[in-house]
Amino acid sequence: MVLVSHQPDRQPDRKQLTFSKRSLRLRWGLLGLLIAPTLLVILHWLGYEVKLWGCPLKALVGIPCPTWGMTRSMLAIADGHWSAVARYHLLAPLAIAIWGLGLLQVSLELFTQRPWSHWWQQRGLWLSGLILIFGYHSFRLYHLWNSGMLAIQMQESLLGQLL
Repeated sequence: MVLVSHQPDRQPDRKQLTFSKRSLRLRWGLLGLLIAPTLLVILHWLGYEVKLWGCPLKALVGIPCPTWGMTRSMLAIADGHWSAVARYHLLAPLAIAIWGLGLLQVSLELFTQRPWSHWWQQRGLWLSGLILIFGYHSFRLYHLWNSGMLAIQMQESLLGQLL
């Protein structure tokens, strides 16, 4: 014999749909991190030259990291120099699109005080992104190697000078 309940479906408790204090602090911190590049672009437009650290991997061993040229490419986008975008880092427009989606989602979550989509937690998305980034990086390293610039950069690096 099967017992069937005739209770109406319960609506989720309002507390389950809102953020905890820890989640809210995390969202505000994430919003601050996502706004930082915007401030860099605004300072660039106002004529300030913002010096960043550069690539620590390139300074240490002479091999640039996968994001090498991303900042210059994003500033070229801000200036409207599209030919320079491809020269510095071809994936910058994609990075800006993902950044914009993240900024929109965090802003909406803070405004409504409720979690939205968890698109950023999908493994397939991360795997596809890693394959794209490291595939493009391998392509760039191959061209640096063929031009002879990679060997020169490795010799001029901190580790290259020590050896």
